[in-house]
Amino acid sequence: MVKMAKVTLMMLLAVAVTGCSTSKSEAPGGAAAGDAGTAAVNQEPVTLKFFLKSSLSDVDLYVNNYVKKKFPNVTLEVMKTGKGQTIQDLIATGNMPDIIWEGLSNIQQITQYDVPMDLTELIKKHKLDLNIFSPNVVNAIKAYAPKDEIYFVPYNEFILALHYNPDIFDKFGVPYPKNNPTWEEVIEIGRKLTRTEGTTHYRGLKLPIINRFTSQMNLSYINPATGKSNFQSDSWRKFFEFYKAAQDVPNQEPIKSASGAKDEFMTKRTLAMFPDHIQLQNTDMEAMEAQGLKWDVVTYPMFKDKPNFGPAGFSDGFVIPKGTKNADIAFQVIQYLSSNPEVQLEATKNGRITALKDKNIRKHAFENNPAAKGKNLANVVMDYGAEIPSKFTFFDKEGYDIASKKVVEYTVGKSDLNTILRQAEEEHNKAIEEVKAGLR
Repeated sequence: MVKMAKVTLMMLLAVAVTGCSTSKSEAPGGAAAGDAGTAAVNQEPVTLKFFLKSSLSDVDLYVNNYVKKKFPNVTLEVMKTGKGQTIQDLIATGNMPDIIWEGLSNIQQITQYDVPMDLTELIKKHKLDLNIFSPNVVNAIKAYAPKDEIYFVPYNEFILALHYNPDIFDKFGVPYPKNNPTWEEVIEIGRKLTRTEGTTHYRGLKLPIINRFTSQMNLSYINPATGKSNFQSDSWRKFFEFYKAAQDVPNQEPIKSASGAKDEFMTKRTLAMFPDHIQLQNTDMEAMEAQGLKWDVVTYPMFKDKPNFGPAGFSDGFVIPKGTKNADIAFQVIQYLSSNPEVQLEATKNGRITALKDKNIRKHAFENNPAAKGKNLANVVMDYGAEIPSKFTFFDKEGYDIASKKVVEYTVGKSDLNTILRQAEEEHNKAIEEVKAGLR
């Protein structure tokens, strides 16, 4: 049994999607492959509802201007998520979009309502070669579907890096980190930079949020053989030990949460090293520099025993909801935006780094951003390997919340590891049953 709310919404969706079209379906034909597909573009005027579930700062810059150029008969009606206009609201009112802009790591928020269409047949029809995209992103896309369905076409990839503050390194006479560091090396550097001067507490390293480690450390919240919590597995035990070792540093204030430390790095400027998405992608770093921030980056840390493996790909991109009668033209639009070199080159220059693995495009990353000048970005934007992640489930959010709480409790010494992991598993199994019973 699943949540009654979800059942109701899924029933409404089955009715609602049959009436969300504003045009006739497209006829097959022979357009150029790798651009807008292999079927001829219907020239009749059509309005596509384009729903922004994840943030996109400038729809015209990244999407609409190109759509107008390539598809002059297509009008995008932009819809933004908000109060009264969530996916659940749109299902209930029968106002489903034709295209959804979403973050890949958030896709379970719509797959739980059976919204995304499996794009496999459209991919075959329009001859979109998924091998043109970063394999890390493609593997992550498949991990969000139980049978390797393709629910998502990537537009950009979020690149991870280790940010560091040269001022703090200079203050304590510690050499800057170099490219290709291991986590073990970074932890030791962090120990040297954890100091207190007067009333200012400097922290050498704050680890990123847990979902940066799930694929890099082969962490799975659910045991696929049992359907139960997996917290007492060897992989989770290794993660908890690693996290405690990284944060359990003399003279360091105890951590209060497993959330990111962006404010400590950007604004307070008391954090020496900050591993996360390259902040040029989502922060006005030119403004931060004007306020006194000094920063640079090196490649994202890997583990000593897996020196070439990083996290699975993080991406923003497109979903087509089930039932839309505009699926064919909607797919041609998202295929064009995701694979056209002109579109992707300009997006990459502006900081939305292409999900294409084309190095000739990737080398132009951030060219239009003055804050990128002089930064060590040449190696950072290169691909790295990644483990194929375990299948994500509807119960991962509950597991993530529990892991984020329990890893802090273990790090600050609230209990021993065996107890912590047993408690985490018990809490997660209870949460799983509550989700199934509709209590969450």
